[in-house]
Amino acid sequence: MASLIKLAFKNIFRAKKRTVITFSTISVGLALLIIAISLLNGIDKQSISNIIHSQTSHLKLFREGYFEKREDLPLNLTIQNPEQFYPRIKAHPLVREVESRIMFGASLIKGMDELPCLGVACEPQSNPRILNIKDSLVAGEWISTDHPGMVIGADLAEDIDLEVGDAITIRMITSSKGEPYSWNALDMEVLGIFNSGNPTVDTNRIILPLNFAQQALSMEGEVTEIVVSLINDEEDTLTEARTWLEQLYAAGPQPLEVASWKDLAGTFLAISQTKTMGSSMIIMIMLVIAAIGIINTMLMAVLERTREIGMLMALGMKKREIMGLFILEGGFLGIFGSLLGCLLGALGGWYLEAKGWSISSLGETYEKLAQSAYPIKEVFYGDLTFNVLLMTFVFGVVIALLASVYPARKATGLNPIEALRHI
Repeated sequence: MASLIKLAFKNIFRAKKRTVITFSTISVGLALLIIAISLLNGIDKQSISNIIHSQTSHLKLFREGYFEKREDLPLNLTIQNPEQFYPRIKAHPLVREVESRIMFGASLIKGMDELPCLGVACEPQSNPRILNIKDSLVAGEWISTDHPGMVIGADLAEDIDLEVGDAITIRMITSSKGEPYSWNALDMEVLGIFNSGNPTVDTNRIILPLNFAQQALSMEGEVTEIVVSLINDEEDTLTEARTWLEQLYAAGPQPLEVASWKDLAGTFLAISQTKTMGSSMIIMIMLVIAAIGIINTMLMAVLERTREIGMLMALGMKKREIMGLFILEGGFLGIFGSLLGCLLGALGGWYLEAKGWSISSLGETYEKLAQSAYPIKEVFYGDLTFNVLLMTFVFGVVIALLASVYPARKATGLNPIEALRHI
């Protein structure tokens, strides 16, 4: 066996040009595979982080029946005196912060211009520990309970031409209280402009203090949701906390229903599942390309070394030894090609993690399309893990070994006498 390994190792360097071509086929294919997986995983991770930390938080509690009608932003399915629930929720070790919110339909009125948007009334002191909006301010300051001001998404501010310090009229829709169509208007100052990196938030959301919204909407002591932030984004943490909350508040004077960020981000998850199928197709294509390259190289080796194979048979080498020789050669090609591919892929993945890939390079049309599918603005970042490198290396070697089987069987099927006469 040792002699076969030594001979196989020497053989792959005899035809340097052919070996370089095979190395390139394997390494480039696997490197592209690693980079693609890194980018797709990074997009998923970045999207989930943006959804949780700028849009939904981890968990939300609603009055029973609200979730089904959430698209209508009903103001008649409210939670009374939400502060009564805080102590028990905050007592759980997985919970980091709790706050109350009102989500309401609104529009911004400036002169003759009117632009629809989503209003979010929150607790100014608690919200920064739940969402990253305060940290993403690019101008101005955060809201407070003492001043009737608001912060607005950068894209929405640009659309209606607002700057910090401008006064704006907010039309707040109150018809869902069970009355005929009605609304209330509230004049507010733009205290700050934020750029969260989430297009869904930055293009249509305004944030104002909860106490002012409750007065304007006639909802004293009422909110539409209680938002719960957890200590981390792990799946096990989310599941445990959700199960506990469901058991705690499923029954009672105010039965509450619990929704996670996954329930509130159905569109993104559907796109993510489609992306996973696409990723699988990319993997298969890359592996097929690598396999074809190895098969082609090994078949050429069989044709070029026909007389050599005949000589080995004539000297007494058994067919299984010849077959093992070619499989070992394919294995060495797979090992070296996979190592080089993992190195190149790791460098590409590292670059995507550190620098990212600007989607603006695709042009405005594709940038808008990407933003409609993923809650990410401007730059996609990669997420490269050791498991990806390890699995890609193993795949490369296995594919190389499997691709060598057919050429090896072809070699062992040669007639020794005819092989010796081959020119």
